[in-house]
Amino acid sequence: MIIYRTWVRLNTQARAEWCEIFSDGRVPVQNIASQKAKLASNADPESVFTVDWQELTEFQQEAIIEKLSQQSAVAKEILLKDILKIGLPLRRSLIVSCGINETEFYLW
Repeated sequence: MIIYRTWVRLNTQARAEWCEIFSDGRVPVQNIASQKAKLASNADPESVFTVDWQELTEFQQEAIIEKLSQQSAVAKEILLKDILKIGLPLRRSLIVSCGINETEFYLW
């Protein structure tokens, strides 16, 4: 198990979809405080966490880009450019808990 400084744990639904990339369900994030963001698929702002891209392995980065490119039909180069520029949001609705080092906090 990789120990991240700050992280969130995916819920069952998200874990099923992303298990090949995040086998233990933990995703490193920049901060355990969520923020509001307008995502392309929804006109209303949503609570999101920002994935800590630098904490991911090269395999995870490449796998995420590949999966998102297939889902959205957007070129991998464009996705990577956007991720490096503005970050990779992760919806709060896909998260069951968050943590700092080894301390886990459940979100209800």
